[in-house]
Amino acid sequence: MEFTQFLDAKVRPGGLAEWIPAVPGGLGSWHRDPRGTSHNHEQHLRAAHDYRLRTQREGGREAWLGLAVEFDEQISLAAIRTAILGWINRHEVLRTHVTLVGEDTARYTTDPGTVHLRMTRIGWYQRAELLMEQIGGSFDRATTPLHWPAYRFATVARAHSFTLLFAADHSLVDGYSLINAQYELRELYAAAVARRAPHLPPTGSYIDFSGAERTEADAADDRHTAVAAWQEFLGGRPELPPFAVVPAADGLPSDPHDPSTPAQRSRTQRLLDDDAAEALARRCTDLGGSLVGGILAAAAQVYRAHSGVDRFATLMPRHTRNHARFHGALGWFVALAPVTIDVSDDPDFPTALERIMVSLDHAKEGAALPLLRLAEILGFTPEPKFVVSFMDTRAVPGAAAADEGAAQALRSHAYADDEFYLWVNRTPGGLRMHARFPAPAAYPGLDAILQGFVDDFADLLASIARDG
Repeated sequence: MEFTQFLDAKVRPGGLAEWIPAVPGGLGSWHRDPRGTSHNHEQHLRAAHDYRLRTQREGGREAWLGLAVEFDEQISLAAIRTAILGWINRHEVLRTHVTLVGEDTARYTTDPGTVHLRMTRIGWYQRAELLMEQIGGSFDRATTPLHWPAYRFATVARAHSFTLLFAADHSLVDGYSLINAQYELRELYAAAVARRAPHLPPTGSYIDFSGAERTEADAADDRHTAVAAWQEFLGGRPELPPFAVVPAADGLPSDPHDPSTPAQRSRTQRLLDDDAAEALARRCTDLGGSLVGGILAAAAQVYRAHSGVDRFATLMPRHTRNHARFHGALGWFVALAPVTIDVSDDPDFPTALERIMVSLDHAKEGAALPLLRLAEILGFTPEPKFVVSFMDTRAVPGAAAADEGAAQALRSHAYADDEFYLWVNRTPGGLRMHARFPAPAAYPGLDAILQGFVDDFADLLASIARDG
């Protein structure tokens, strides 16, 4: 399944309608929920609040994830309504809201069956670019974490097909949420059309997870094993390692919440087909490593070649769905693992892979606490600058159809002139890559530098898969 910046996504024109959740009586009818707020959510919420205070703009800067699911049949409005409401009732994270109360947070939750849907017909679009601008603007405005609902649905209907779109603030969903959601929404719709119960397993609540994670993390101190891993990774520095291929800011805006910071560029491509991806995995296994280790080792080699630095240091997201009941839950189940190796001797691929595998084992300890809690303990700024992510989606129901175009994972714009994010996904069709990086306006010539880095990374993986 492709993971695409929204305006780069492909949705065919048609009749646009928005589906907006609401609860009669508003938040005043909800009950106060004592379960704690995750550090991820709180950090994200405070950033949106600070942005509003600083810019006098309502809401937060766009930071949403979403989904577009294609249906090759005429739309049933009644079935869409039933499917969306069934999904909201299934996932408690869509029926809860967190507010800031001074230095604390307060959570409010409403019960299953209390949320209603209001459909608004926007109009018929014949040009895809105008359609996407309309939907994107609506999603940008609707997904701030400062209000509920911080998510929205839309449908684009045609004579014999339709597209169901969904966007939610990052505090409510992560990448794995989207991978699972495309199958759930399709099954809920099919069940509504057939007037049967959906065939979906029960799922846990991210709110339960958040409360337990918060209690455990707040009890941790500098004796926790994760702290030692991060102390070594940081080496006394007050900030997380940058992407060294990006030159120093030189007086240009580096605040991602500054309205003058241009939106980042993005790039999406398939790196390897399924056979080549299998060949790459075998090469890595034969050398005592893994596919994810091989991807990081290749990135480290290219990083050294382009930057000349002696140390490859990045953050790798790790999911925290460690209990079966959370495997299908919507939520932000993500911790960050600190990965670093020495590249001063220009290591070849087997050497880089060996070092990465050692670092990955050590990095697991670092992912045992949320980033914000680690920053509180160690006193560093918790703003990632260089992130490499890996997901394997092949085991998810419907993954093959999604990979062939039946669904797309979406993300909003990002605004930063000093961040580089690289996502690599193993799908039924092979190995896909999505990257976001500073816009050319931030630095003259930067686009060519970063495109060259990505080109060399793709070429090296293809070479290893082909030639060893």
